[in-house]
Amino acid sequence: MKKYISLFAVSIAMVTMTSCDKDTEGLTDITYYPVVELQGPAYEIVTAGQAYTDPGSTATLDGEDVTDRITVTTDLDFSNPKPGYYPITYSVTNADGFSAGATRYVLVAAPDEPASGFYTVSADSYRDYNGITYFGGYPLRVVGDGNGNYQISDLLGGWYEYRSGYGPTYALTGNVTIGSDGKITLVDSYLIGWGDSANSLTDGKFDVATGTITWNVSYTDYPFNFIVNATKNQ
Repeated sequence: MKKYISLFAVSIAMVTMTSCDKDTEGLTDITYYPVVELQGPAYEIVTAGQAYTDPGSTATLDGEDVTDRITVTTDLDFSNPKPGYYPITYSVTNADGFSAGATRYVLVAAPDEPASGFYTVSADSYRDYNGITYFGGYPLRVVGDGNGNYQISDLLGGWYEYRSGYGPTYALTGNVTIGSDGKITLVDSYLIGWGDSANSLTDGKFDVATGTITWNVSYTDYPFNFIVNATKNQ
Protein backbone atom coordinates (compact mmCIF):
# COMPACT_ATOMS: atom_id res chain seq x y z
CA MET A 1 0.00 0.00 0.00
CA LYS A 2 2.84 2.38 0.86
CA LYS A 3 4.42 1.59 -2.50
CA TYR A 4 1.26 2.66 -4.36
CA ILE A 5 1.00 5.84 -2.31
CA SER A 6 4.64 6.73 -3.06
CA LEU A 7 4.16 6.19 -6.79
CA PHE A 8 1.03 8.35 -6.73
CA ALA A 9 2.89 11.16 -4.93
CA VAL A 10 5.72 11.06 -7.47
CA SER A 11 3.24 11.24 -10.33
CA ILE A 12 1.52 14.28 -8.82
CA ALA A 13 4.88 15.98 -8.33
CA MET A 14 5.87 15.33 -11.96
CA VAL A 15 2.57 16.74 -13.24
CA THR A 16 2.96 19.81 -11.03
CA MET A 17 6.54 20.40 -12.21
CA THR A 18 5.51 19.99 -15.85
CA SER A 19 2.65 22.46 -15.34
CA CYS A 20 4.97 25.01 -13.74
CA ASP A 21 7.47 24.60 -16.56
CA LYS A 22 4.75 25.33 -19.12
CA ASP A 23 3.52 28.38 -17.19
CA THR A 24 6.99 29.93 -17.09
CA GLU A 25 8.16 28.77 -20.50
CA GLY A 26 9.80 31.62 -22.43
CA LEU A 27 10.21 33.85 -19.35
CA THR A 28 13.55 34.90 -17.92
CA ASP A 29 14.36 34.16 -14.28
CA ILE A 30 14.16 37.86 -13.37
CA THR A 31 11.96 40.39 -15.15
CA TYR A 32 13.09 44.02 -15.26
CA TYR A 33 10.37 46.47 -16.15
CA PRO A 34 11.05 49.41 -18.47
CA VAL A 35 10.87 52.93 -17.10
CA VAL A 36 9.61 55.60 -19.53
CA GLU A 37 9.94 59.30 -18.68
CA LEU A 38 8.51 62.27 -20.58
CA GLN A 39 10.74 65.07 -21.78
CA GLY A 40 8.95 68.41 -21.58
CA PRO A 41 5.42 69.06 -20.25
CA ALA A 42 2.71 66.43 -19.90
CA TYR A 43 0.07 68.90 -21.17
CA GLU A 44 0.69 71.20 -24.11
CA ILE A 45 -1.38 73.66 -26.12
CA VAL A 46 -0.14 74.25 -29.67
CA THR A 47 -1.40 76.36 -32.54
CA ALA A 48 -3.16 74.69 -35.45
CA GLY A 49 -1.20 74.74 -38.71
CA GLN A 50 2.15 75.30 -37.03
CA ALA A 51 4.57 72.37 -37.02
CA TYR A 52 4.89 70.74 -33.61
CA THR A 53 8.23 69.47 -32.32
CA ASP A 54 7.65 66.58 -29.96
CA PRO A 55 9.93 66.80 -26.89
CA GLY A 56 9.87 63.00 -26.83
CA SER A 57 10.73 60.71 -23.95
CA THR A 58 13.52 58.52 -22.62
CA ALA A 59 13.48 54.90 -21.46
CA THR A 60 15.71 52.69 -19.35
CA LEU A 61 15.65 48.97 -18.66
CA ASP A 62 17.74 47.56 -15.80
CA GLY A 63 19.98 50.62 -15.99
CA GLU A 64 20.42 50.44 -19.77
CA ASP A 65 19.29 53.25 -22.08
CA VAL A 66 16.65 51.78 -24.39
CA THR A 67 15.23 55.04 -25.72
CA ASP A 68 15.70 53.74 -29.27
CA ARG A 69 13.13 51.02 -28.52
CA ILE A 70 10.31 53.44 -27.73
CA THR A 71 7.15 53.07 -29.83
CA VAL A 72 5.19 56.31 -30.32
CA THR A 73 1.42 56.13 -30.90
CA THR A 74 -0.74 59.15 -31.78
CA ASP A 75 -3.15 60.59 -34.36
CA LEU A 76 -1.45 63.99 -34.24
CA ASP A 77 -0.06 65.31 -37.52
CA PHE A 78 3.20 66.86 -36.29
CA SER A 79 3.88 68.79 -39.49
CA ASN A 80 0.40 70.32 -39.81
CA PRO A 81 -1.62 69.91 -36.57
CA LYS A 82 -5.39 70.11 -36.93
CA PRO A 83 -7.62 71.47 -34.12
CA GLY A 84 -8.40 68.75 -31.60
CA TYR A 85 -7.11 66.77 -28.64
CA TYR A 86 -4.32 64.27 -29.19
CA PRO A 87 -2.72 61.99 -26.60
CA ILE A 88 0.80 60.84 -27.53
CA THR A 89 1.77 57.52 -25.98
CA TYR A 90 5.37 56.36 -25.62
CA SER A 91 5.83 52.69 -24.73
CA VAL A 92 8.56 50.06 -24.38
CA THR A 93 8.14 46.28 -24.06
CA ASN A 94 10.73 44.05 -22.38
CA ALA A 95 11.84 40.58 -23.51
CA ASP A 96 9.09 38.93 -21.45
CA GLY A 97 6.32 40.96 -23.05
CA PHE A 98 5.75 43.40 -20.18
CA SER A 99 5.21 47.01 -21.23
CA ALA A 100 5.53 50.41 -19.60
CA GLY A 101 4.69 53.80 -20.98
CA ALA A 102 3.98 57.49 -20.53
CA THR A 103 1.51 59.84 -22.19
CA ARG A 104 1.60 63.46 -23.25
CA TYR A 105 -1.68 65.32 -23.90
CA VAL A 106 -1.59 67.83 -26.74
CA LEU A 107 -4.46 70.21 -27.41
CA VAL A 108 -4.33 71.89 -30.82
CA ALA A 109 -6.18 75.22 -30.88
CA ALA A 110 -7.13 77.37 -33.85
CA PRO A 111 -5.77 80.93 -33.50
CA ASP A 112 -9.29 82.42 -33.55
CA GLU A 113 -10.69 80.05 -30.90
CA PRO A 114 -9.29 81.34 -27.59
CA ALA A 115 -11.68 79.22 -25.50
CA SER A 116 -9.75 76.05 -26.38
CA GLY A 117 -7.48 74.95 -23.56
CA PHE A 118 -6.94 73.15 -20.27
CA TYR A 119 -8.88 74.56 -17.31
CA THR A 120 -9.14 74.06 -13.56
CA VAL A 121 -12.59 74.06 -11.96
CA SER A 122 -12.80 76.91 -9.44
CA ALA A 123 -13.64 76.33 -5.77
CA ASP A 124 -16.73 78.54 -6.07
CA SER A 125 -18.43 75.96 -8.31
CA TYR A 126 -21.33 74.19 -6.66
CA ARG A 127 -24.20 71.74 -6.95
CA ASP A 128 -27.59 73.11 -5.99
CA TYR A 129 -29.82 70.25 -4.77
CA ASN A 130 -31.41 70.27 -1.30
CA GLY A 131 -28.79 72.85 -0.41
CA ILE A 132 -25.56 74.06 -1.97
CA THR A 133 -22.42 71.90 -2.02
CA TYR A 134 -19.22 73.56 -3.23
CA PHE A 135 -16.51 71.73 -5.13
CA GLY A 136 -13.52 72.49 -7.34
CA GLY A 137 -9.90 71.82 -8.20
CA TYR A 138 -10.65 69.31 -10.95
CA PRO A 139 -9.26 69.42 -14.52
CA LEU A 140 -11.48 70.43 -17.41
CA ARG A 141 -10.81 70.44 -21.15
CA VAL A 142 -12.38 72.62 -23.86
CA VAL A 143 -11.50 71.70 -27.44
CA GLY A 144 -12.56 73.60 -30.56
CA ASP A 145 -12.75 72.17 -34.08
CA GLY A 146 -11.73 75.37 -35.88
CA ASN A 147 -15.32 76.23 -36.83
CA GLY A 148 -16.73 77.60 -33.58
CA ASN A 149 -17.80 74.19 -32.29
CA TYR A 150 -16.34 72.94 -29.01
CA GLN A 151 -16.36 69.83 -26.87
CA ILE A 152 -16.28 70.28 -23.09
CA SER A 153 -14.89 67.26 -21.25
CA ASP A 154 -17.39 67.43 -18.35
CA LEU A 155 -20.33 69.80 -17.99
CA LEU A 156 -20.61 68.65 -14.36
CA GLY A 157 -17.12 69.96 -13.60
CA GLY A 158 -15.78 66.61 -12.37
CA TRP A 159 -18.54 65.98 -9.81
CA TYR A 160 -18.93 62.28 -10.57
CA GLU A 161 -15.66 61.57 -12.40
CA TYR A 162 -13.35 62.97 -9.72
CA ARG A 163 -15.32 63.99 -6.63
CA SER A 164 -17.27 60.73 -6.46
CA GLY A 165 -14.40 58.71 -7.94
CA TYR A 166 -16.55 56.99 -10.57
CA GLY A 167 -14.06 57.59 -13.40
CA PRO A 168 -14.21 59.11 -16.90
CA THR A 169 -17.32 57.22 -18.06
CA TYR A 170 -19.29 59.36 -15.59
CA ALA A 171 -18.22 62.67 -17.09
CA LEU A 172 -21.05 64.51 -18.88
CA THR A 173 -19.38 65.32 -22.19
CA GLY A 174 -20.95 68.31 -23.94
CA ASN A 175 -20.83 69.69 -27.47
CA VAL A 176 -21.40 73.43 -27.56
CA THR A 177 -20.98 76.51 -29.72
CA ILE A 178 -19.28 79.64 -28.43
CA GLY A 179 -20.18 82.86 -30.19
CA SER A 180 -17.98 85.89 -30.81
CA ASP A 181 -19.65 87.47 -27.76
CA GLY A 182 -18.58 84.50 -25.62
CA LYS A 183 -22.10 83.08 -25.24
CA ILE A 184 -22.15 79.30 -24.85
CA THR A 185 -25.01 77.32 -26.42
CA LEU A 186 -25.52 73.62 -25.77
CA VAL A 187 -25.79 71.39 -28.85
CA ASP A 188 -25.91 67.98 -27.17
CA SER A 189 -24.44 66.02 -24.27
CA TYR A 190 -24.00 62.47 -23.07
CA LEU A 191 -22.96 60.64 -19.89
CA ILE A 192 -21.86 57.11 -20.85
CA GLY A 193 -22.12 55.58 -17.37
CA TRP A 194 -25.83 56.24 -16.98
CA GLY A 195 -26.75 56.67 -20.64
CA ASP A 196 -28.41 60.06 -20.18
CA SER A 197 -27.82 63.73 -20.94
CA ALA A 198 -28.27 67.26 -19.60
CA ASN A 199 -31.72 68.86 -19.49
CA SER A 200 -30.41 72.31 -20.38
CA LEU A 201 -27.48 74.69 -20.16
CA THR A 202 -28.01 78.35 -19.24
CA ASP A 203 -25.87 81.37 -18.38
CA GLY A 204 -22.98 79.95 -20.42
CA LYS A 205 -20.20 82.48 -20.93
CA PHE A 206 -16.53 82.54 -21.94
CA ASP A 207 -14.60 85.67 -20.96
CA VAL A 208 -11.59 86.01 -23.25
CA ALA A 209 -10.04 88.81 -21.14
CA THR A 210 -9.85 86.71 -17.96
CA GLY A 211 -9.70 83.25 -19.53
CA THR A 212 -12.66 82.10 -17.45
CA ILE A 213 -15.65 80.02 -18.47
CA THR A 214 -18.93 79.41 -16.64
CA TRP A 215 -22.34 77.79 -17.08
CA ASN A 216 -25.34 76.42 -15.22
CA VAL A 217 -26.36 72.92 -16.29
CA SER A 218 -29.57 71.18 -15.24
CA TYR A 219 -29.15 67.41 -14.98
CA THR A 220 -31.64 64.56 -14.28
CA ASP A 221 -35.32 64.79 -13.42
CA TYR A 222 -34.76 65.98 -9.84
CA PRO A 223 -33.11 68.25 -11.11
CA PHE A 224 -29.55 68.86 -10.01
CA ASN A 225 -28.15 72.25 -11.01
CA PHE A 226 -24.40 72.44 -11.43
CA ILE A 227 -22.91 75.93 -11.56
CA VAL A 228 -19.44 75.42 -12.97
CA ASN A 229 -16.75 78.11 -13.06
CA ALA A 230 -13.31 77.35 -14.44
CA THR A 231 -10.10 79.22 -15.15
CA LYS A 232 -7.85 78.53 -18.10
CA ASN A 233 -4.39 77.22 -17.20
CA GLN A 234 -1.63 79.51 -18.41
